[in-house]
Amino acid sequence: MKKTEKILPIIMGIVGIVIIVDVFLEQFFNIGTKQNSLTLIYCISIVLLSTQYKGMIKNKFVMIPLYIMILQTIYSLITTYVLV
Repeated sequence: MKKTEKILPIIMGIVGIVIIVDVFLEQFFNIGTKQNSLTLIYCISIVLLSTQYKGMIKNKFVMIPLYIMILQTIYSLITTYVLV
């Protein structure tokens, strides 16, 4: 149990950073495609893991990429529907 609680935030942080870079490149430079399935799996895993491991919500390696993804989503919604 102790090892999984230490390694899961690192894995989630790395996956979160990969998603952030992928979305950034797709939004601003039109390079590549947005990986919607990976983003969905990431968000579902955060919800499921945070219910099992309470310390997951307090870890900055998990929450900062999540907050950045939320900001990217808000930016995307604004540019898609408001600034058209």
